[in-house]
Amino acid sequence: MPIEEKILIGALVVLLLALVWAAVVLVRFYRTQHFTCPECGTSFRPMLLKMIVSTNAVEGKVLRCPHCHKFVYVEPVKNESPDKSE
Repeated sequence: MPIEEKILIGALVVLLLALVWAAVVLVRFYRTQHFTCPECGTSFRPMLLKMIVSTNAVEGKVLRCPHCHKFVYVEPVKNESPDKSE
């Protein structure tokens, strides 16, 4: 096998691993966090596709609130975990 093919296969493996890692991180984020609209106070979690294609800004995103329909800058808020001591 020529060295060029080995390099191509290695690059494809690295790319595939990076895509799998990015998908795992995104799904974990999507399951554990939500957003709160600063205009109306509605807590929401957008569809996964909207999360992927929305505009990233500093630490948050620019999303449309499903309640007041305004485009707002929102930062993620961790979901409250149920008390496991009960």
